Amino acid sequence: MAGALLLVAIYLARSTPPPPRKPVNERRSLPPDGVRQTTPEVFDAEVSFKRTIIDNNLFRPLGWTPPHPKEPYRLLGTMISRDANIPRQAILQATTTNTTHIVTTGDKLDTNTKVVDILQKQITLETNGQQRSISLNTQTWLR
Repeated sequence: MAGALLLVAIYLARSTPPPPRKPVNERRSLPPDGVRQTTPEVFDAEVSFKRTIIDNNLFRPLGWTPPHPKEPYRLLGTMISRDANIPRQAILQATTTNTTHIVTTGDKLDTNTKVVDILQKQITLETNGQQRSISLNTQTWLR
């Protein structure tokens, strides 16, 4: 009797068709209002863990540090007059475009960078509220 029930169960399992599958290329339709609902982003610990792996690449050499950003301007010289009526001037070279600028205090080099102060062999620039000094590199002239 048990054997007969087992055969009937096997027959019914094989004879019933599987449920229909949706095609892989089927396009999903938008809701009736035409706006797709999105859920707000939630902090995912797994994503931040993977970000650590990406930032600290296993195949980089030991002691590797990211390169320092290159200064977009190079100081070629300063002109400081003994006469108080003549403003101090500096000659700057843009390293990306290889253009030369003669600037005085208060001039703008680009939309974010302006000249704050000019001293002998040194210039102070301000970019987005942060000041940095560029000194004249005399080593290149001595070679």
